[in-house]
Amino acid sequence: MIVRAARETDIGPMKALIDRYAAEDRMLERSDTFLRANLGDFLVADDAGTFLGCAALAGLTTDLAELRSLAVASDAGRRGVGRAIVLACVERARERGLRRVFALTLVPDFFVKCGFTLSSLGRLPEKSASECPVCPKRFACDEHAMLLHLDGTTPPALAPGDPVGGVHAPLPPH
Repeated sequence: MIVRAARETDIGPMKALIDRYAAEDRMLERSDTFLRANLGDFLVADDAGTFLGCAALAGLTTDLAELRSLAVASDAGRRGVGRAIVLACVERARERGLRRVFALTLVPDFFVKCGFTLSSLGRLPEKSASECPVCPKRFACDEHAMLLHLDGTTPPALAPGDPVGGVHAPLPPH
């Protein structure tokens, strides 16, 4: 398996996989137009020509990027594909000189295993100002904000009562 930059020929498989997860309300839908316009942000996992999954690293500021649209084909699950894609996105962020990477997720434990720390969307105003205003879940966000500092420091811990998503979602069990 390799993780590589997405190509025009990956748009169909990326869209199909993202659409499947979006239909299950597990991620935001992405249009063909969006995927084409943001193709340079996407990485894909590929095993001898078989598409296994994808994610995008979208720069929001000069020091912050969002890891988004992470999706792994169901038949490739539990093989390290998601982790490989996340680590490749983190490496890309380092190469770009970014200081922080965050993700919004329904599966915070996965991101903890990849080195991220549970955070608060309130600590990421750049995200709140970008996609959140047009997100269909903006009034009932059920995702957890996960943050990784690329300098090796750990983001501040959440205080009891800090919201982790766009609404006052409870902290996940440890």
